[in-house]
Amino acid sequence: MRNTERAYRQIDFPPLTEAQKKELEAIGKMKEKDINTKDIPEVDFSDAVFHYAVKVPKKKIYTAISEDNLEWLKKGGKGYQQRLDNVIRWARSNGCPL
Repeated sequence: MRNTERAYRQIDFPPLTEAQKKELEAIGKMKEKDINTKDIPEVDFSDAVFHYAVKVPKKKIYTAISEDNLEWLKKGGKGYQQRLDNVIRWARSNGCPL
């Protein structure tokens, strides 16, 4: 069976300030009934349409690519071929000329 786990990169957010830490701690201690949700609109999912990801079949090809482009794709580590596919898909969906 194929491994479908996906590796996610950690985003380097700036560290929390002491005030932010205290605020999060206070929120964590609150009881659910004490949280004011009046400004959050109700959501009605009765007519929602859910889209499921469709796995697009892939075809293996062999091509030459400029070394600088390949180096750029490989900077993100493993998965450079998927990144190349994503770049091409993005270009197609944004109307980039050939």
